[in-house]
Amino acid sequence: MSGFFFNLGRHIGRRAVPAIRKSKWIWDSVAGSEEEAFRAEVSLGTGMATELRATIELIDDQQTALLLADICRRLSARARDKRRTFHCTLFRDPSPNAMALPGGFLYFSDSLLALCERRPDELAFVAGHEMAHVLLGHAWDRMLTQAALRATSLATARMGQLGGWLRHQGIGILRSAHDRQQERDADELALRLAVAAGFAPGGAVTLLQRIQRLHADPLALGQYFASHPPPSERIPFLQALAGRVSAAR
Repeated sequence: MSGFFFNLGRHIGRRAVPAIRKSKWIWDSVAGSEEEAFRAEVSLGTGMATELRATIELIDDQQTALLLADICRRLSARARDKRRTFHCTLFRDPSPNAMALPGGFLYFSDSLLALCERRPDELAFVAGHEMAHVLLGHAWDRMLTQAALRATSLATARMGQLGGWLRHQGIGILRSAHDRQQERDADELALRLAVAAGFAPGGAVTLLQRIQRLHADPLALGQYFASHPPPSERIPFLQALAGRVSAAR
């Protein structure tokens, strides 16, 4: 595990528990209404984002911040769920990384932007992919499933079990991949959002082809892309989807 994720895990595990307890996210998501579950998800994401921002090295680059904000704004405007708001943050990391927290908090590393060569069409696909994990409920469901909380009550948090889980498993969830079908669903929604927002669908394929060429050098890609399905699997799917989406317009 990289030093970045190790240090992040220590801070998230120790400091995020009060925010999670305060949100009553377990009870609301298991036994509450859809609206209560939504509020609980946002509350959890807000607490985690606060702690995450205190742990990572933020980059104050107004030009890049405006680029990311514009891409996320255009993508989110095409999402069906208008309750969602997305917050994009740039941070420093030698490995290309992107993360999506429950509630719509997205993080992109400077090395990821370098890998995408700052091309809007490629960045739109990456941002759309992370947004899709939030819109499709993957980020939230993974927290619940991994913690085995769907069948538990608020007593879990009161007993202190949640704190231990976060310390030992929470960061692994942030850095690990979703299952293969969820990744494919996120790819599909990302491309559809990108095309609807006016970005070229070919950006996704161009980026994945570049990643495929770099696959011989794992250090150049880092954990983020290594944990996803291989480009050889994603490229044909996205090329076929791009053809269908373009033909339907």
